[in-house]
Amino acid sequence: MSVNGTLSRNLTEHVTAAVRNDLQENTYLVKRKDFLQTFFPPDDDAVRKTYGALLADKTYANGRWTQLPEAPGKQESLYYEPFTLILNRIHQEYEKNKKADNNNFVKSRRVWLDRHSKKPTSVTRAAANRPDIVNLFVDETQLEAFSEALELSIKAFEVPQQTEDIAGEPSPTTNNTLEASEHVDNILAYWLRTATVVEIKTKKSDKNFQKYYEDTLEQLAGYMRQMFREQHDRMFVFGLILFHDSLSVWYCDRSGLLGMEDFIDINKVLFGSSLWPFIHYLTTAMVQEPELFIRVIARLSTMNPRDLGWDPTMKVYSNDGQHAYSHSLEFDDVLKNFARSTYLYRTRWEINVKEEEYVTIRALSLSHAEVMCGRGQLVWLAVNKKTRKVVVIKQSWSPFPSIDGSNPENKEVTEEQDSVIRSEASIYQHAQAEQNTKIGHLVAHEELDNTRTLRDFRKGIQHDFQQTPNQFTTSNPKRSHDGNIKEESLHISAVQWFKKKFSNPLPLTERQLSRLVLDDYGYPLKRFRSLHELMQIADHCLEGYQFLLQKGIVHRDISPGNCLICPETKPTPAESIKKRTKSLETTGRLIDLDHAKIDKGYDFEKAVVEARNRVSDKDGIENLNAMIRMSGSMVVNADVLKSVHVLPIPIMEQYPWTALKAALYVETIGQSLGLIKATTQRELTLEDLRLPHWQTPYPPRFQHRVSELSERTGTMPYMSHSLLNRSPDVTHTSVHDMESLFWVLLYLCLTRSGPGGDLRTELVEQPGKVDETTQDLHRIIHCFYDSPREIIRDNKNALFLTPTDLEKYILYHIHPYFHKLKPLLLEWWRILSLGFQQYNNGVETIEYVHTAAIFRLATLKWLEDHPDEVESEEPYTRMTKREDGRREKDIFSTP
Repeated sequence: MSVNGTLSRNLTEHVTAAVRNDLQENTYLVKRKDFLQTFFPPDDDAVRKTYGALLADKTYANGRWTQLPEAPGKQESLYYEPFTLILNRIHQEYEKNKKADNNNFVKSRRVWLDRHSKKPTSVTRAAANRPDIVNLFVDETQLEAFSEALELSIKAFEVPQQTEDIAGEPSPTTNNTLEASEHVDNILAYWLRTATVVEIKTKKSDKNFQKYYEDTLEQLAGYMRQMFREQHDRMFVFGLILFHDSLSVWYCDRSGLLGMEDFIDINKVLFGSSLWPFIHYLTTAMVQEPELFIRVIARLSTMNPRDLGWDPTMKVYSNDGQHAYSHSLEFDDVLKNFARSTYLYRTRWEINVKEEEYVTIRALSLSHAEVMCGRGQLVWLAVNKKTRKVVVIKQSWSPFPSIDGSNPENKEVTEEQDSVIRSEASIYQHAQAEQNTKIGHLVAHEELDNTRTLRDFRKGIQHDFQQTPNQFTTSNPKRSHDGNIKEESLHISAVQWFKKKFSNPLPLTERQLSRLVLDDYGYPLKRFRSLHELMQIADHCLEGYQFLLQKGIVHRDISPGNCLICPETKPTPAESIKKRTKSLETTGRLIDLDHAKIDKGYDFEKAVVEARNRVSDKDGIENLNAMIRMSGSMVVNADVLKSVHVLPIPIMEQYPWTALKAALYVETIGQSLGLIKATTQRELTLEDLRLPHWQTPYPPRFQHRVSELSERTGTMPYMSHSLLNRSPDVTHTSVHDMESLFWVLLYLCLTRSGPGGDLRTELVEQPGKVDETTQDLHRIIHCFYDSPREIIRDNKNALFLTPTDLEKYILYHIHPYFHKLKPLLLEWWRILSLGFQQYNNGVETIEYVHTAAIFRLATLKWLEDHPDEVESEEPYTRMTKREDGRREKDIFSTP
């Protein structure tokens, strides 16, 4: 991935990398009969009658589907149209027979469509990959008109290359983009109707068959991922791969990919003679491979939308009151009701939560919609239809305890396995969030019935947890004398490779669809109107964070989007200008407790009592004082002596905290602050050394918990270096969240040009060469924020090994607007560096245990030293005025 200065990504590579990451440890294989029974239960009579009809018209004859190439390895173009015809013939004949068998059978509005040469351009700027064949919700009578309109739209619509920052939010759209997107509704209609995707490969195997199959599965998974990205009302999806005449069937929900151990050999029958039609009816108990193929296609063609994964609790909102499920929309209705829905941020949904109806106004975050294994979080601004109250609706797939196939009774309970479901609502309720204005406020919540991925969707089907890769050996395909691969060995080698590749995934995490209604509308942190507001919001979020700590909660996902700038009041347009300006006053609010965890054994009141009753070791204190004075480097008062004596915590009991270690620790603090031999004439105080009082209660530390690596949390560019290392010995505590906050503030300082969140001009792609300083800026952003996990991890680790490099090589490149924040960034960095350094030496010191409190002290000191509300020089005054105008427009345009 190259750095081009816009922070944009090569989207094809981005999709491939994301898919590969999901495939790597979240792909599960089950026995074919179990997979088919779960998702495509048998309907033997209708299937066999359909098979008989296809035999009669010679669609299938002499042991093969006659329209498909007989030998593998031909051009793919020879497969598209014939296979599409076969799929539609199966659909048509099955509906005839099913209707004859059941008078209540409802004909489906579906067609299999060859789209191999007609790129299904993404409304949301996805990669250019396209499925070969799709199954669409559309009447056959409308198909020709629909296809023609879609083709015109795809030719006319040029996907704009927009700047995108780490949070996945597109930058403001230009007028040219709006003009170019006049045909976007046709494309939206296409994606709203896509039910199943198909990828075709002409080979069964070759000398590089492992990579061949792996690349093909990644390709199919990319299409399935795209369906999640564009269909926000989709809970799970299906996809098919045809390897010449071997069918691989796949299913995906937010717990990962699931496939069959064995392919369906669509040509294979037990009897190959011309008498087969007669033998077939004499052996109806024997299910042949072509019948299994028909069964899968017939079910995919006629399943009701719910069985295909559409959410029955979401409808697309229409101004005329004719709300409809997205898959049922007529083409003209899409054009009529969904203009200006570019990028799906303006698509309006009617959503039910706890029997209350809400209508979305616009999306606030769709960046995680495409997640194939995870929470798949979507966030909308919405209004309650009955009360007209404006709220935020957050939808995500909350995890249950991981299922690992073996859970001995004496196994230690992990942080993810101590509750029935890891519901964000339960975290809010435990925190009693309504008591604090600096964290999110929960209005209502619901875990939707019948949406558990394992119990309800997969019907309890599980892969064999005892499988090991050694169980399967992938032999090279046999070749005939002329060098061609023998036909009978190809399918076997492919199946063996699939089993070997996906035999040991991570334990499956079951998930359930959850919705929260929150009273938390605001702007992301990058939309600050001044440096003072930026740091005031940071302080408010730190205050909210400390409130959570007192409830035994750590947040675990500090990111720019989770630190909100919230308007304090909502005015009406009739108010005076003075009152309207007053209404733009804001408060910071820490939101999104989706990844938070609770130490249920933590009792803050008990911690306060314990802190107040601490009795310091007088002999130890005297020894510590003598050692510090003996060094001659500094003199400290009694409170400092007590704090450094009682607050640090040895990691292992066999290495106790001694007076000697405490003395060396005090000297290290003095060195980090430049106080050695600089103030020997007076006693240094807690304020001088920036330490909390010795009676400060301990926050929750989760020292008796075991982290699950599959649920290691955080937004990757802002994750602590310690967590990026994936060490099972590291427990996520407040120090890691504070490191995330540091990376958030540094990111804003490196990428923004002032109030309102505009990117720096150096980061806007320009023709021609850029100077060396700009190249260095690009490199820093790339290495610390916009790279794969391993690169970000290695660069952060290197910086902690040589902490002075921060000021020398990185802070040099922050935008001039943020120069006043350099001292605060350096102080935060000093706290983190010292904390992790001492931790690596075997002790959780004050900087490691009480990081949030010390961060807030530093932030309050900065605010005290910089009381100015707004900057007084250009162009920053102009930027502030523009941001104020944007906020006014936003507030007064919200119903």
